[in-house]
Amino acid sequence: MIGFPVGVLAANAVEWYAHKVWLHEYPSKHRSSPFFTHIRHHKRARQNDFHDEGYNNSMWKDQEMFNEKVGLIGLCAATAVVAPVAPFFTLGTWYGMWRYWSVHKKCHLDPDYARTRIPWHYDHHMNASQDANWCVTRPWFDYIMGTRVISDPEIAETNPLGMNLPDWLEKPVNRLARRLLPKAFAQIDQRSREDAQLRSQGVALDVAGVV
Repeated sequence: MIGFPVGVLAANAVEWYAHKVWLHEYPSKHRSSPFFTHIRHHKRARQNDFHDEGYNNSMWKDQEMFNEKVGLIGLCAATAVVAPVAPFFTLGTWYGMWRYWSVHKKCHLDPDYARTRIPWHYDHHMNASQDANWCVTRPWFDYIMGTRVISDPEIAETNPLGMNLPDWLEKPVNRLARRLLPKAFAQIDQRSREDAQLRSQGVALDVAGVV
């Protein structure tokens, strides 16, 4: 049974890495990459206050939707090979990939939901810098890696788990996280201040030439 939460955690790590490297860094250098469609997704979201109508389209009519679904299916197929020896781990990764699609779709069809319920992904698109906040489902690895950049503390998640926790549990979780990850939190605090300064100056950094 422990394999299921381990699989969910692994899926979160993969979404952090894949989003950062495969969907941003690589296509920024190689515009012929099929993943350059993700940059177009950023353009649509930036120009439409986070909304992306592409998520209402069939995957056969929108290249970005096709790439996203095929990529997720491919990752599920990759973890399927260990299903005979680690079935709960495999189920955990499948759940993580399914949640990635469902959360990502809902966010971009309902920006108000994203801003209030998934603020880390809203910040990914709408902050001055779009090269941060790589997680979609939960902000776990953004906190671990120090890549969470918070725009508005009033609407941001109140703990690194990105979950609603009772006050008696949330406070020790926050204290423990800062004790275990001091360098990551120092980077988060610094980059959040820097991004706020850029936004106050009306600066919006680009992603591969897309503002």
